[in-house]
Amino acid sequence: MFGMGVLRVCAVLVVVMGLVGCSLLDAREQLARMGGACVISGTVGSNKGADGSERTGPYVVAVFREPVAGAVVSEPADHVVSARGGSWFFALEPGRYSVLAFLDEDGDRTHPAGAPVQHVAGGDSLDCGPGGRLTGIDIRVNGNDRLAHAIRLPDTRGPGAGAAPLSLGRVTAYGEIAHLEDPRFANEVARGSQWRPLDFVLAGYAGVYFLEPYDPARTPVLFVHGMNGSPRDFAGLLEGLDRERYQPWFYYYASGLPLQSAAAHLAQVVEELEVRHGVESLPVVAHSMGGLIARGFLNERARREAAATVPAMITLSTPWAGHERAQQGVDRSPVVIPVWRDMAPGSDYLEGLFADANTEVTELHLLFGYQRGEGGARATADGVVTLASMLHPPAQREAASVFGVATTHAGILSHPLVLERVDGLLSGVQGD
Repeated sequence: MFGMGVLRVCAVLVVVMGLVGCSLLDAREQLARMGGACVISGTVGSNKGADGSERTGPYVVAVFREPVAGAVVSEPADHVVSARGGSWFFALEPGRYSVLAFLDEDGDRTHPAGAPVQHVAGGDSLDCGPGGRLTGIDIRVNGNDRLAHAIRLPDTRGPGAGAAPLSLGRVTAYGEIAHLEDPRFANEVARGSQWRPLDFVLAGYAGVYFLEPYDPARTPVLFVHGMNGSPRDFAGLLEGLDRERYQPWFYYYASGLPLQSAAAHLAQVVEELEVRHGVESLPVVAHSMGGLIARGFLNERARREAAATVPAMITLSTPWAGHERAQQGVDRSPVVIPVWRDMAPGSDYLEGLFADANTEVTELHLLFGYQRGEGGARATADGVVTLASMLHPPAQREAASVFGVATTHAGILSHPLVLERVDGLLSGVQGD
């Protein structure tokens, strides 16, 4: 019997190690392909007029692929909507592109021929080859240039992986309506996104989802899940959310991506949704690693001069000081997933989260669990994260409140005291 038991254990280990090996091979190939993307980024704004006035947006920054096969007009590849100016970026397949910006006062993403625009590089094409990084492009929309051909950019945004040229915006969900049981939110899809982040993005899964059409009479609340999570993780919290007053939005992202990439992507998507719907207030609720992305999102918003305020950010069991398992992965794995570097204690990303003062009028509320549960790691407080990481001093110093509950890392998402606390905090920032 002992011999058969050992054989069974060995068989299981062989299968597990084989799966891990396959995952690492997948990850290596995915990371290589991601590194071959073209990235064009910069800032947009306007110069003051002769009377000292300044046009403050909204702006549209658009990127066009160089005409091919005898075409006269360049093909739009992607665009960014900026409420008041600030940072923007495009992630594209390699190629030759032109970039321009215009003031979109009507908010319809159209611009007639002869209308004022600002071309980058005088309208010449930019060569962005595999792995190209064209950064630091500052566009001042002065109206010095005129548009040769009318522009009409898509009224709505959404996944379109089959479209060419391929760009991040074309495969991103911008307020797409879905339900929590949508197959895209399945556990196997969410877990696989750590090892195959590019497949996740190209499948059109990443972005911000709504459960119903936008309702201007209700305040949107942005939910950000943790590592290997999905919008489904918040099903318990939704039971305590007053749906007559609040409308949930969910950010869904690939867990293997660098946290700064996720934060910048979230900021760019949300800013367009805010402009489209005239959003004025957007509280945020984030679980675990999602809190790290949400904090980076706030920092990004400061660089983008976003229109809406984020009156409160409520984080649940967030590892502000990182996780030792991430450092072990960095030290020992032959293939290092980018998120592991960011989650490692002392990483540049973690050190930068509180380096600058919170420039938004945002209350930070820390909720944490202190019950390991069955099978939880001994050194942790909630079975996953240590108390020292959840109560990292820089986070505590900025926090308006700290609230602990006897529950596990996953249990905090549905604990009655947490549901009551979140509801109370949301009501507080809404002036009740």
